[in-house]
Order: sequence, then C-alpha cells, then structure tokens
Amino acid sequence: MINRISFLIVAAVFTFAVTAPSADAQRRGRNQDERQGSAEDRTMSAEVGEPILAANECIDAENYTCVINTLTPLLGQGANPYEQFVIYRMRGVAYYNQDRLDLAIRDFLAALETGAATQDESTSLRTNIGQLYIVTERYSEGISQLERAISEGANLTPSLTMLLAQAYAQAERFSEGLRYAQMQYDNASPRERRNYDMLLLYFQQLDRIPDQLRLITQMVERWPGERNIWTSLVALMAQTDNESGAFEANKLMYLNGMLTEERELVRLAQYYSYFEYPYRGAVILEREMNAGRVSRSRDNLEALANMWRQAREYERAIPVLEAVAQQGNGTDYLRLGEAYYNENRLADAESAFESALARGGLTRPGDAQALLGTVRYEQGNLQSAMQAFRGCTQYSYSRRTCSGWLTFIQNEIAAAGRRREIELRVATEECRITIGAELNNITLVGDRSNFDEEGRPRLNAVPARCVNYFDRYGDQIGGYGYVANDTEETEANETEAG
Repeated sequence: MINRISFLIVAAVFTFAVTAPSADAQRRGRNQDERQGSAEDRTMSAEVGEPILAANECIDAENYTCVINTLTPLLGQGANPYEQFVIYRMRGVAYYNQDRLDLAIRDFLAALETGAATQDESTSLRTNIGQLYIVTERYSEGISQLERAISEGANLTPSLTMLLAQAYAQAERFSEGLRYAQMQYDNASPRERRNYDMLLLYFQQLDRIPDQLRLITQMVERWPGERNIWTSLVALMAQTDNESGAFEANKLMYLNGMLTEERELVRLAQYYSYFEYPYRGAVILEREMNAGRVSRSRDNLEALANMWRQAREYERAIPVLEAVAQQGNGTDYLRLGEAYYNENRLADAESAFESALARGGLTRPGDAQALLGTVRYEQGNLQSAMQAFRGCTQYSYSRRTCSGWLTFIQNEIAAAGRRREIELRVATEECRITIGAELNNITLVGDRSNFDEEGRPRLNAVPARCVNYFDRYGDQIGGYGYVANDTEETEANETEAG
C-alpha cells in the first residue's frame, strides 16, 4: 500500500446553498425550463418556509443542532419534492459542520433523489458528495460522483483535477488516474511542488522510468537545494544502471554539502574508485574519517587502503593496512606485504608474507608463497627463497611459476659456483706466474739471503693476494687444482685432533 496522501480541503470547496429561496427566486424558478423543474415543483408552502427561514438563522448563528432539530420534523409533514430538496441540503450542511460526514453524505444523496435539483444544483451537490466520500476514504465512490458531476457539466478546475488524481492514487488505480495526474501538472499555473510530486508518484507506481528521470531532472533544476530530490535522482540513475550519472550527481551533492551520512560519503568515495579516480576517493574518505563523519571500521579502513593501493600511493596505504592487519587475517597481511614490497621494504614484506601464511584464510596461498620466495631472493637469501618456492609447487595454479623460480635459482647457484671456480683458477695461475717469475729472478741475481740452508730460493714475502695459494718457495698450498697429499692430510688431522 502506498502512504495515504493528505488532502487539504478547505471549507470553501463546499459551496452549499443554505438560504431559503426568496419570492424573487421563486418567480425566477417559474421561468426555468423543464429540466430545472416546473413552477409547481419549485414552490414552498408557508408551513415549511417559515421553519426553513428559522433554520437559516440558526446557520447564521452557527447553531447546527438548532438547524437539525428545526428541519427534521418537516420531513414527516408531507413536504413536496422541492421542499424536501431544500431541507435535505440544509441539514446536510449542518451535519457537515458538525463533522458528521456520513450523515451529510446521506442527506445530500437524498436531496438529489428528490428530483427537484436544477442541473447546476445537481452538479454542485455531486461534487460535494464526491469530496466527502474521498475525505472519508471511500475513494472509488468519490471518484464516481466527481466524474458524474464532470459529465453533467462541472468545471474541471485545477483543484478538482488534483483531487481526482489524489483519489485515484489512494484507490491504487494509477493507470486510470494518470490522465488527471498529467492534467493537474499541465494546467497548474504557477506550477507548484505538489504538482510535480503527484505526477512523479504516478510515474513511479507505473514504473515509467524515462518519465521519472525527465521529471526529477526538472525538479532538480527548479529546486537545486532540495536534498531529497537529489537523492531520488541518484537512486533512479543507479536503478537504470546509469552509474556515471549517479556519480556526477553525488559529486554535486557533496560539493553542496548535501552528503552527511556515512553510507553516502563512503559510496561517493567508492564511485571515485570505480571510475578510476582512486586518489580523489581516498582523499575524501580519509578526510571524512579525520572529521569523524565516517567511522574507522574494518570495512571502511579496508576501502581506504584499497584506494591508496589502487592509486599506487603505497606509503599512504601502509599505515592503514597495518591497522587493518592487526585485527585481520592472512589476506590483510598479504596486502600489507605487497605494499611493503612496492616501497622496497623487503624485510618488512618478508615478515608480512610469513604472517599471512601463518594466519591462513588465503584463497591462493601458493601466490603468497611465491611472493615470500621473491622477497627472500631479492635479499640474497637463496636457500630460504628455494624453501618458499618449493612450498608453492604443491598448488596447481602456482606450480609452473615456482618450479621456474627453483630452476632459475639452482642454475644461478651453479653458475655462481662456476664463476668462483674460474675466478679461483685465474687467481691461482696469476699468483703462480708472479711468484715463479720472482723466484727465477732470485735464482739469477739473488744474494745468499734469498736462499735457505739447502740453497732453495725463497721470497722475502708472498704477495698478500697469493698467501692462500703459495708459500715462500712457490709451493702451492691452496687454490685451484691443489690436492693435499696423504702425509699432509694425516698431519692436519692429527693437529686438529691433538
């Protein structure tokens, strides 16, 4: 059921003729045509006329009980149709003024049934009856009386058109009443808010979306400061999947200070994010949080963090993500780790990824394992990186990537070993050549101090870069190609044991 529409019906709408007809009126009545009754039909005897005049004085004094008590006995005294018409009509007015509307309707209908009413009187009474039916929520009966009055020649005034539109709406007969809703809108001059509202109600109930949008757009232009109209416009645009229009309307509402509720402010920020303006959305959301109009709930903090991440403002996202992660699950730590990684905070990223895996709740834990392996690799921790990559090979969606990483690191380790071997060989050979050349030179030109007791040439000092590879005599003690003999190994072992 739609909400009941409040009808503003002023007393002036009910224009009842309540005075007794004068002698001149009676003479004019004799000249009326047959549709308005013959002269005999419109005459009044003294026995009835005098009480009617007295009842009229009671009306002037607003003593409606007096009116009812004076007129009621006359109905049992053989009053003619015209007299009955006058009595019923006057008593109906009295009942109306006492708010006894059902009795007023009964008397007005009885007045019509006398057959003594002129066309104009009949039309006026039917209009009044229709209005009273509507006031008493008997809408279909009211509509019937009003439309019959119109067919009899009643002037379809703006107020009567509005009343019929209201009655059809209350009766939920929108398809039938639309013509009156459109008429009251078209003919209103000046056009007021109630004219727009009535037509909009019909468009809404009949689900005429384009008409609603057209009318609400006109209302926004006329009443740009009316928040509820803007709200209706936004809702209608969202309903028609016109997200860009809803976004623009929300922006204008925000700029004009019309968005005050948390859900509205969060929705605006989300619109910015949706339309690829995440930075602006994050700025608004953070500002409203600082102002206290948006709470720092988990959902809102997540939205803010996601917008900063979407805007690639990882430094600003990190404090928010940290706050979320403290009360969150593995997924929150995963997001935090990604933000750390993008800020090159590798140790923090490694810790966050480890926490994400430990807390669980991840939809794709293999991806988290791969990220953990990546940050460990970038820190040079190859063995721990391989451990992480082995962990993600158990998931089908990450197996290929992680297997590739394992192969890459193993090859890199092997290549590093080969590089070290080559470097050792080059260094050993370079020292061999250098020391050999020195010993040859000593042999040719050296003095006794350059030879030991056995006459073997020796260096005064081995170059620092070669001390691990050769001794003073040029004998190899380490480096590439060096293999210790059994005696040396035995002596070394005994030294270590002893």
